[in-house]
Amino acid sequence: MVTASRIDLGRGAALGALSRTILAAGAARALIGCNAPEPPPSTGGTDVVAGPCGRGAVVVSSDYQSTNVSLVSWDGAVLSASIVSSGSSAPGLASPLSGDVVVPTAPVRGDRLALLDRSASVLTWIDVRSGAPAGQLALATAFRANPQDYVEVSPGKAYVTRHEPNLDPDAAPIDGGSDVLVVDPGARAIVGRIDLAPALAGEDPAFYPRPGRAVLVGDSLYVLLTATSLDFVASAESRLVEIDARSDAIREVTVLEGLHGCGGLAASAGGSRLAVVCPGTFGGDAASNAGEAGLIVLARRDGRLVEEARWTAAELGAGTPGFSVAFASEDRLLFSTLGRDALSEGGPVDDTLTAVELAGSAPERGEPEVLLRSKELPFSLGEVRCAEACGRCLAADAETEGGVVHRFDVGGRALEPAGVFHVDPRVGLPPRYLGAF
Repeated sequence: MVTASRIDLGRGAALGALSRTILAAGAARALIGCNAPEPPPSTGGTDVVAGPCGRGAVVVSSDYQSTNVSLVSWDGAVLSASIVSSGSSAPGLASPLSGDVVVPTAPVRGDRLALLDRSASVLTWIDVRSGAPAGQLALATAFRANPQDYVEVSPGKAYVTRHEPNLDPDAAPIDGGSDVLVVDPGARAIVGRIDLAPALAGEDPAFYPRPGRAVLVGDSLYVLLTATSLDFVASAESRLVEIDARSDAIREVTVLEGLHGCGGLAASAGGSRLAVVCPGTFGGDAASNAGEAGLIVLARRDGRLVEEARWTAAELGAGTPGFSVAFASEDRLLFSTLGRDALSEGGPVDDTLTAVELAGSAPERGEPEVLLRSKELPFSLGEVRCAEACGRCLAADAETEGGVVHRFDVGGRALEPAGVFHVDPRVGLPPRYLGAF
């Protein structure tokens, strides 16, 4: 079930730094070796013209020490093998990229990319055409903000979710953390802060909101809260917070009953549905609580979120849902599931790339279809991204052939494998995260 409560909180006023958690991925990183070379010099930008699906996809390759960012078309053509990397030292990059960089859930406006450096707590804009840095913005002052997502509303307004709280009792309200920052992309400045603590009203104060992914639908910003303790070992039920993008006031808090550790969020192209994947709480290792895990689809009806469909982890297979989900079409979801290694309780389980159908009649409707499995290493299958208007989906795979991106074509009610491609064999860094531009 989903419960919703209407809250009239007014507008938050202050700013600060953002926060992010890879949730379990922090533990998973220790499972994967990393001897990749430093990323090569920049290969510049691209002059590809935007079409119905934008220009293409952004691929972030990483061994969690070094990062390389590439641009590809939705058909798999490499447009720029290394538009920027942690080895870049171009003018305008006051803070070089670390090994922990992600791309926003939604593409930004105009001719820019936005990159969130979760380790350095910095937002970096890159000019798509030249590949040159277009500016940076520090998202933390006296604490590590761990930014998770960036959503542009207009040329003069955007939001950043900050995962980490600021524990300094003397911190200014703007530096509270575990919140949403309001920023001016044009001025590259922080102009406000939305306090998310009211979204956890009634919960144990040991739990922090910990916002992660966010999507904009009309004038509503939906922010996914993980709602965990400081050490991530315990959690409250995850929540979706709806924020009025005009006033920055919290409109509604939707509690995802029974679901914890939710980390993946997507909106359908038409905005009528939201999908959330929840791995459950990780108790200090790489195995989550499957009883708290699942996939939920919410429909937007009469200004409210209504639960439309739900799958438990057991209904989706042996693992738990991962941290990424995308709409391949209005009625079809693509998402990853997390495996575990041979030393884990219950033995080894593969990562999977899985699809479910939201329309039609039984038995096809809601039946999970595994499209891809990892081979040996858990946490190898990364993010998924789809371009509904072009019938294309991409999935990052850090294991196959040293790291590839899989392409799937959407046809009717099927997702057909359409080959794999290397972003740049010279780099040697495996693809992890995907975005669009």
